[in-house]
Amino acid sequence: MLGKYFGSGRSGAFDWFFQRISGVALLITLFLHFWVLHYASEGPVTYQKVMARLVSPAWKALDIAFLVFAVYHAMNGFKMIIDDYVHSAGLRAVLVGTLWVLAIGFFGLGVLTIVTLKVQA
Repeated sequence: MLGKYFGSGRSGAFDWFFQRISGVALLITLFLHFWVLHYASEGPVTYQKVMARLVSPAWKALDIAFLVFAVYHAMNGFKMIIDDYVHSAGLRAVLVGTLWVLAIGFFGLGVLTIVTLKVQA
């Protein structure tokens, strides 16, 4: 009965915990990006240097990991907002379904962009 007035009726502990984990992972990958791009490279940042780095399998893996954490973090945050503020079960289902479609779309587009990136001469 109270679940009707206070969100989905789940405790949300799993969502809360992994929101923090994905946030920490995002910070680590962001600092790694800034360090490599701005401090570890010699000379100015050029298109050729960036493209050479982006075609490396290790950087593609790091970018995909960053994408996974970013999409999960954003989706989970919006889902927690929906659970907290949308009390109608039908509307909540529609919004969460829309959220899943958007998250899968953004993830697919991001992976497609990262995997198919090639250096042009």
